[in-house]
Amino acid sequence: MLGIEQKKGNDQRLCGRMIAYAKILPSPDAERSGTPFDDMVKNGLFALEGDFRQQPKLPSRRAINKAVDSKIDNLLESMEEDGVELPEDMDVDSLRERLHELANMEVIPIPARICNFASEEDILNEDADVYYIGEFIGMNQAHFCLTTLPVFYQARYREQAKVEEINLLNEMLSQFETGSIMDNDDIQRETEELFPEGASLNTFVGDLNNLLNTRVVPFLLACETDSDYENQIALFYKFMKNYPEQRDIKLIDGAIRELRRQSDNQGARRLLELGCKKVNAIYNEDIKGAEEINQEIAAI
Repeated sequence: MLGIEQKKGNDQRLCGRMIAYAKILPSPDAERSGTPFDDMVKNGLFALEGDFRQQPKLPSRRAINKAVDSKIDNLLESMEEDGVELPEDMDVDSLRERLHELANMEVIPIPARICNFASEEDILNEDADVYYIGEFIGMNQAHFCLTTLPVFYQARYREQAKVEEINLLNEMLSQFETGSIMDNDDIQRETEELFPEGASLNTFVGDLNNLLNTRVVPFLLACETDSDYENQIALFYKFMKNYPEQRDIKLIDGAIRELRRQSDNQGARRLLELGCKKVNAIYNEDIKGAEEINQEIAAI
C-alpha cells in the first residue's frame, strides 16, 4: 500500500515489534533540511522502531501537572539565582495553567523511537516485522511517513490479537464440549510418541513446566536415532505451534541437539533450562519473569 514494502514478517500474524525505514537521498541543493532528524541518518538510512507487545502505560493527568509545575519552579528558581527579572506583563499563574492545558492535550500516543542501523542487512537481522517505505530527497517528508506507520501497525496488531483471543476461546469451549482437553497424565500415558494426535498447547490444561521437564526433554534426549528425533521434535513443534515466541522453541530444540552430541555441554544444558523456564513463564503470563529470563539467555 502506497509503495510500502514488507521486507520481513507475516502480515497475517504480526509479531508486535516493527521497524520501518527509508533511504534518504542527498538534496539537490546540498543543504540540510534543518530538522533535528538530520543527525539520525546513518549511511543514508533513517529508521524507526516500535514495540507494541505490551500495552503502553501513560502517566496520569496529576503526574503530568506535577512534572510541569516542577519544571516551572526550577526555572523560576534558576532565574532568581541568576538575577534575571521576570517581564512585568508576565503572569506566572496563567502561564502555568496554559502549560497544563498543553501537556494534557488528547493526542494519539506513538510508542516508537528513532534508531540507528549501519545497513539494511542489520535491520533485516532484527526480530521484528520490517517495512521499507521508499526513497526520499532529504528528511522533510520521510519522518512524516515513518511516524504515521506505527499508528496503523499498532491498530492492526491489536486487532489480530483480539481475533486470536476470540478464536482461542471458541476452540477451548469446543474442546471442553467434546472432552478432548488433555492434561499431563493424558499425555504421559502415551509411550510410542511424544504427543498423541490432536494434542496442542490450546487443548492442554496442566503444569507445562512439569510436562517439559519430565516428559518432553527426557523423551527427546532418549531418542535412539536422529531420524527418531526429527519425527518427535516435529510433534513438539506442532504441539507448540500456538506459542507466541517460536524462537524459544527453536532454542530448546537447538540445546537438545547439542546435548545429544555432547552430553556434558554445560552451556547447552543451561540454555535448555532457561528456555523451558521462559516458555512456562509466557504460558502463565508472567511477562516480567519472561523478560528477566530472556536477559539471561541473551547474556549466554
